[in-house]
Amino acid sequence: MNKWITSLFAVALTSTVAFADVAAPAVSAKDLEKVVDEAIYVETNTKGVVLSGYVDAGYMYNFQGAGQPGVSASDNTARGDFSLNAFKLTLQKSLSDANEFQAGFRADVKIGEDANNLSGNGAVGSSDTISLDQAYVIVRAPIGNGLDISVGKFYSLLGYEVDDRPANLNITFGYDYFFATTHQTGVKLYYPVNDIIELQVAITNGSSLDSNSANLGGVADSSSDGYGVSATINIKAPGGNANWFHGVYGSSGAADGFTTENEGVFMYNTWGNWAPKFANDKLLLGFSATLADVNDATVDGEGYTYVTGSLYAKYQFTDIFSLAGRGSYLHSDSGLGIPSAFDGNLSADAYSWTLTAGFNLLENLLVRAEYRIDLADESTNGIANTVSAQVVYTF
Repeated sequence: MNKWITSLFAVALTSTVAFADVAAPAVSAKDLEKVVDEAIYVETNTKGVVLSGYVDAGYMYNFQGAGQPGVSASDNTARGDFSLNAFKLTLQKSLSDANEFQAGFRADVKIGEDANNLSGNGAVGSSDTISLDQAYVIVRAPIGNGLDISVGKFYSLLGYEVDDRPANLNITFGYDYFFATTHQTGVKLYYPVNDIIELQVAITNGSSLDSNSANLGGVADSSSDGYGVSATINIKAPGGNANWFHGVYGSSGAADGFTTENEGVFMYNTWGNWAPKFANDKLLLGFSATLADVNDATVDGEGYTYVTGSLYAKYQFTDIFSLAGRGSYLHSDSGLGIPSAFDGNLSADAYSWTLTAGFNLLENLLVRAEYRIDLADESTNGIANTVSAQVVYTF
């Protein structure tokens, strides 16, 4: 393997990664499949190792300044910010379709401002931040239709929007992304019951931490944060143009970012996609909703419940031009878990509308422009207007 690639992954694998307060779903590998299809093959001792990735840069202007309600730190920008959102490298040996004993691996390294969504080793807004998004070994056991066993660090099983902006319908992240589980370390099982039903189960460290020891205020101690359990079922339409996902997550330690004390959380997430056949693959409709209860979320022992819901639509007018829209709703009783927007009111709601224009100028070059408005009840910063632009090159 080239020395510079080896050096970059060595740095990432030895970095200490602490999670931030955002989600990281497991579907990004599928959404970025087209990137891997034409990826670079790297010379290694193992055949079939593939190098792929992307560079994502852009500009974001929040007319309000800071304090945008219910969004990740990387999108809660001040008045104007040129951003290196991410430079991402994926090194991977995928499993074949054969139902036989085989093994592979995947490692994802991200550098840029978006890396701070998943790690605590850089200042918010710093393009020097680095994150080891995933690193796991995957083994297929020829049991039934084939049981895939992943061990290591992997994306959360829950959530519609993913960490990689180019794979989402919009530039900015929606409420469902912020209020979902983050990355997890443990063991994940995947089993396709048939062509329609897929099952997943994961047992991971509590609090979505790399190690299973408490990490309050960034200081580790010898106590345990317990364990988290995720279980999902994905139901696909026979024609392959729709799917409906259901997932639950429970942990004795809440995911980082939900709490200042690592207490319990229970979460249910459902999302779906539909590409109507009458639209000839030009129209995509989607939805996502999350319901969660967090116990003992603050220093004074107060918990809270929150609900998010989002509707998505995208229409490909030509081979080059597309429009994508998103409408989102967020409710949190006690007003907790909504950063920089609410003044400790007993309840709080936020609404968001987003419109994104996409231009596929080349097969591997995407340019997008976006307008977004957020409204929040009972807030000192009740409205935020944001415009964004993005240029992405995939390889």
